[in-house]
Amino acid sequence: MTRLSIALLLTFLSTSAFAKHPLMERFDLDSDGVVTAEEFKSAKCTIRDSKFKAADKNADGSLSKRELLKARHILAVGQNCPKS
Repeated sequence: MTRLSIALLLTFLSTSAFAKHPLMERFDLDSDGVVTAEEFKSAKCTIRDSKFKAADKNADGSLSKRELLKARHILAVGQNCPKS
């Protein structure tokens, strides 16, 4: 019974950790786990390069889920990024 409980707990934790956030589902058009400036533009969003670069903390040219969620208040809101 203990092994079953541990297996169920690990399964739950692993699936919730990798669950896609609605913003990732909206902007990660190629489902590679990161969002690029081009994907924002394809989603009809107009953002300044400086804002995208500020959100891209590791300067790899794309936003991870964590970077996107931390910068959502400046990237994916208002008239600059209307919901489709």
